[in-house]
Amino acid sequence: MNGHAAHSPDRLSFRVLGPLEVDGPDGHPLDLCGGKPATVLTLLLLHRNAWVSTEQLVDAVWAGRDVPASAQNNLKTYVWQLRRSLPDERIESRPGAYRVRVLPGELDADDAADLCDQARDLLGRKRAAEAITAVQHALELWRGVPYDGLTDATSAVDRLIELHRALREDLADAQLLLERPAEAIAVLRALTEEEPLRELAWARLMAAYRQVGRRNDALAAYQRARTALVRDLGIEPGAELTALHQQILSEEARPISPLLVSSNLPPRVPGFVGREPEQQALRGVSGVVTIDGMPGIGKTAFALEVAAASGFETQQYVDLHRPTSLSSATGLLILDNVENADQIRHLLPNDTNALVLVISRRRLADLDRTAAITLDVLAPAEAARLTDIEQILNCCGGHPGAIRHLAERLRNRQPWTVARMAGRLEDQPARCQALAEVLARFDSAYDALPGPAQRLYRLIGMTPRFDLRQAARLTGTDRPDAELMVDQLMDLNLVTEPAPGRFEIGSVIRDHTSQLMMVSGPQAELVA
Repeated sequence: MNGHAAHSPDRLSFRVLGPLEVDGPDGHPLDLCGGKPATVLTLLLLHRNAWVSTEQLVDAVWAGRDVPASAQNNLKTYVWQLRRSLPDERIESRPGAYRVRVLPGELDADDAADLCDQARDLLGRKRAAEAITAVQHALELWRGVPYDGLTDATSAVDRLIELHRALREDLADAQLLLERPAEAIAVLRALTEEEPLRELAWARLMAAYRQVGRRNDALAAYQRARTALVRDLGIEPGAELTALHQQILSEEARPISPLLVSSNLPPRVPGFVGREPEQQALRGVSGVVTIDGMPGIGKTAFALEVAAASGFETQQYVDLHRPTSLSSATGLLILDNVENADQIRHLLPNDTNALVLVISRRRLADLDRTAAITLDVLAPAEAARLTDIEQILNCCGGHPGAIRHLAERLRNRQPWTVARMAGRLEDQPARCQALAEVLARFDSAYDALPGPAQRLYRLIGMTPRFDLRQAARLTGTDRPDAELMVDQLMDLNLVTEPAPGRFEIGSVIRDHTSQLMMVSGPQAELVA
């Protein structure tokens, strides 16, 4: 049958933003036989709803190779195989040509273009959060090179690659509108490294650096852009980039802003990722906010991101491990490494408009506060933004400090390969050695526990998911005593409770408990 089906056709999902995939009406993937049939369908999708000559299809299937005498008959076989896989006679024929019918919303390349248009419209109306959602949905459609396997799809592939770049630039624009310059800078740095001749990305990067007061970084970005343009194209930067450079240069003579004069905050963590819901929850908040979490989870880094977006002209940082005099108690105050509420009550300001971020490994429940934030491990998608090395992600369980440490360790050992790192990470003693600096940060939390809770902590490494009954059996105590010990572990964020009465520990903590068991655990515990 060559005409359209009389009934409403079942909806399919054609994905060409990477290796060809097709999902049926039930959402399950269809078997396209791969190889040459898949190449035929990919070319038909490139020219969806239009006729494609058999000569074009033959050229695509046997690209760069001798075309056999049986090519036309073979092509009919491939089309027959595709028709068996696709419902509703989606592939139509006429003498010397074929076409595939694609309905609106069935092709991921079209969806990506539509989402890009939506994001641009939302940005134009200053609805940045919605624009970010649209852009992220579009970027999630990419799985690799568009129309993978076709040799004559250069112009279409170039258009889609350009669309991908534009979406990332739109993402950065939206992040800047929401005053998330650190996230925008991470996106734009990646873009400029991939496309050093893309002036628009350089201009956005300079603007982002300028927004957070990193003037020298903005000027350095201009110099890198100019070097690339002169070296590769023999031209000077365009008018927009040059004008922005001059504006930043002219700001040198301006008085330093009060924010820079009164801030003693440490540098922010480069490439900070995640924590968007927590940051959003603190926008415009005043009063006392506690931030707790396990060692290395990124409490201080998170507080510095909140401070960067707060807009307070006075920002002060006090490390309770290295106390310094407090010049005033207005604006924004970060109190780090707080052990208990009594340490800081005298430091809290009377100004109701001030914001105080109290950072502790403990949950400070006995402090009068506006909000409480407990930072957990990163979600898999967020953790993957720190490294693309699967073996590191698998062994770190979303712990940002551990991921950064191992990724940096690999970068600093050029002769190492990912395979060599993977081998070390699969062996627990070698993994603990590689993570020694990270695991050492848990020692102080362990030392703060009473003796019985220390013993439970060592033992739960052998059963990372447990309930109170199992905790009591491990320690040889009754349920109330076990519950008290579990509460002590939870107060230090060493144990989480994903469901009522069900507790668990992360992979990094499990390595720490195993290390303690080998070093300080009594022989009887090892036998048990």
